[in-house]
Amino acid sequence: MAPVRPMYPWPFGEFDNVMDEALDIAMDYLIRTDQAVNFREVQKLAANAIADAWRAGVRSRMRLTNVAIKAVEQRRDRRACP
Repeated sequence: MAPVRPMYPWPFGEFDNVMDEALDIAMDYLIRTDQAVNFREVQKLAANAIADAWRAGVRSRMRLTNVAIKAVEQRRDRRACP
């Protein structure tokens, strides 16, 4: 029996396996670096960043992964600043 893949919070109906893989990689990194404490919020932010880049024509899995990580880290940095 094949493992069941979780449903991701893509903000639109069309998606590609590259997007899923990029989100998997980004979330793995964010979990390992303790940046995904609020998992659902971080996952949604990362997915939205990937979706925006996808709509802009980015198709590289690693570029999409980096876009997602950068979006989460920038949001964290903005919240840390007074």
